[in-house]
Amino acid sequence: MFGFGRLKFKGVDKKRIGDQEHIDDYNAAQEIGRVRLGKLCLYYRDLGVKYYVPYEYIDRAFTRISECQPDDSPAYFYYRLILVHGEKEFANLIFNEEADVDRIHARLKEIRPEIKFGYVPPPDGKRRRFS
Repeated sequence: MFGFGRLKFKGVDKKRIGDQEHIDDYNAAQEIGRVRLGKLCLYYRDLGVKYYVPYEYIDRAFTRISECQPDDSPAYFYYRLILVHGEKEFANLIFNEEADVDRIHARLKEIRPEIKFGYVPPPDGKRRRFS
């Protein structure tokens, strides 16, 4: 009656959608961690919100590795899938296993070969803060 429980997605343009075509695509998509790779879009969850990203929007993707050094314990690593449009990072998704990020990169190459992979430093040498 009120639409509660119906899947809705927020786009990179802040527009919300909830049409049946995207819901079916989301439900049939390959799931890797909190990312789903459908035929229409890449979907991911972040802070309780489900996002959709058309593959055409993704210009570049790369992996950023972060190291944590807890006291009196060996270091551990976690892996971030970074998605870029233009020169702006718009998604920063954390994974515990590097293999998951590698699988997403491989699928993105199959789905849209035009996507570039790898980090490109900014011209002024200063890394931008994620926003």
